[in-house]
Amino acid sequence: MSVLSRPQGTPERVWSLISGLTALGGELDRDVYDRLLNPGFQRDGLLVKASPLLAADGPGAASALGLVESDRRTVRSVDGSAVGGFADFADLVHDRLCAVQPGDVNAVVLDAYAWVAAESDRSGGLGWIYEAGRDEFADRANAALVGEDDDGRLMNTTKVPAWRRWLRFMGLGQAMPDMLDYPSPASRLAIELRRSGSGGSTMDSNSFLQVVATRCPYLDRGRLFNQACRRIGHTPSTGRLSPLLSGALRDLHDEGALTLQLAGDSAGAVLLSAEPTHSMGSFTSVMIPSEIVS
Repeated sequence: MSVLSRPQGTPERVWSLISGLTALGGELDRDVYDRLLNPGFQRDGLLVKASPLLAADGPGAASALGLVESDRRTVRSVDGSAVGGFADFADLVHDRLCAVQPGDVNAVVLDAYAWVAAESDRSGGLGWIYEAGRDEFADRANAALVGEDDDGRLMNTTKVPAWRRWLRFMGLGQAMPDMLDYPSPASRLAIELRRSGSGGSTMDSNSFLQVVATRCPYLDRGRLFNQACRRIGHTPSTGRLSPLLSGALRDLHDEGALTLQLAGDSAGAVLLSAEPTHSMGSFTSVMIPSEIVS
């Protein structure tokens, strides 16, 4: 099962679980482990415990991500030393999901995000996300991921909230009051530019977009984005960016995390998707400061 099949296995719970297991030596007897996760409490003299199924979601999500191995006798952390602070854990999860192979059950997380990017390009915006109801959004996502004639349910109304939660954790979505999360990759883009060592450099537009496509393959020109476009029968423009990526780049430009630059001779400039309220409509190069704000 994918990480989305464990809706109570939130990023916070999985990180706490892995950190605790690592602090206790990285391996525990299964009985001890289960009691730590679900110790219960006393009510009117009786021991009350959470549902075993709910208590199992944290370990289930950790196992789905390849961070925990278990059998009937023991539970072991896998590469536990790589799990540091919460932000480090977000980087680790992002790296693992970017590296999964086609057909892996966890590929759905970023495949679905790539579909949002591709659909934003085909639709010319992101308004359709809020116009579609919960059931319609899940059905459209599932059809784009598995095909109209496939019986699989890679996405459904139970998995969508868990999916949005993991996206927000990785910096691929922003919580909105009284609304669905907004699928902005701005925070993750800033993180990946810093992690790539791009700080303190100025790149031409195509070199910059190659870094973006490599570090964030679900965005324009990336392998998952291109795959999503093929699945929905859409041919993206080679000279204009999707509304999803365009919005993120404008946000980072406004925040000073990067500076979009347009040379006097704008031949070969990359166009951003139309946004009448913003002055930046295209760029030929990108200046990235030494200290990248994220």
